[in-house]
Amino acid sequence: MSEIIALNGDIWQVDVEERGIPGWTSAYFLKGSGDNEWMLLETGAASSMNKILTAAAHLGISAAAVKNIGVTHIHVDHAGGLGLLARHFSKAKIWVHPRGLKHLVDPSRLVEGSIAVYGEKKMQDYGEVLPVPRERIHAAGEGTKIFVGERIIDVWETPGHARHHLCFYDRQTRGLFCGDAAGVYAPRLSRLTNLPVTRPATPGPDFNSSLMLQDLYRMFSSNLQILYFTHFGAATPAHLLLELVMGQLYVHRQLARNFAGTENAVEKLGRALQEEIKMGLRHSSTGEINNLTLDNKAANEMRLLLEPLFDSADGLLLDLRNSGEQAF
Repeated sequence: MSEIIALNGDIWQVDVEERGIPGWTSAYFLKGSGDNEWMLLETGAASSMNKILTAAAHLGISAAAVKNIGVTHIHVDHAGGLGLLARHFSKAKIWVHPRGLKHLVDPSRLVEGSIAVYGEKKMQDYGEVLPVPRERIHAAGEGTKIFVGERIIDVWETPGHARHHLCFYDRQTRGLFCGDAAGVYAPRLSRLTNLPVTRPATPGPDFNSSLMLQDLYRMFSSNLQILYFTHFGAATPAHLLLELVMGQLYVHRQLARNFAGTENAVEKLGRALQEEIKMGLRHSSTGEINNLTLDNKAANEMRLLLEPLFDSADGLLLDLRNSGEQAF
């Protein structure tokens, strides 16, 4: 069975083992106060459905008790399983940004675009993206309130990572289910190095660095106590992590400026981003960090940090072109 972690405030973190890889993608079950009502935040890919259902059974959550499902955005690693899970959790309202709604009802363009980015093989590993009935979907935007029993979840619009990105703020824990808006967090590497290990998530085509910085500053200026990362897990202290990601984004934008307009810019920038992350970890070619050899789960986190950086490089360079900015 996948790892299930009980968090404070009647929240359970579930490792959905994206494409069979532990430690990459989290979903969360949140219990409402006052009633036997639950909310699922993020579904993972379609191939992760059984991980969600097994966790629900382990926690004693009936299909009818899940009254709400929220996805931060429609990228397949976050919402690809929504069509399948909507059939199982048939009483749940489904919450998504209005820009993403039509792509849940008819996922053909979403699948086509995902294949263009990930390739056929990786999309097969993610599983089949099924449509969601229109009557089940509720458009969520800035100021939307979702009631889970007596518990209130506030919706924030956070368009930096993608124009259709939302975050879900839990008033009870003062925690934010932040999707990709606050980047990626590596809990095991953080423990091994005694350093907070993060990176921003900046893939194209919708990434906007100025909006992401606004999103991050909004989070920083709010009274957040905890961040519930999709990649990966719950983390504190929220303000320190947000400061770190803001600083990394600034550095990554400058690296992008250095390579913009050069031949093979995406390849060069991707490798430069990898080196920047490794330098921050004090990582050596022997697979050791601070003289500690990586176990399998920490090695998975290293892959999560490094492998997607070529997609992030593409997004950074596209953002520069869209803004008309090439250098300071």
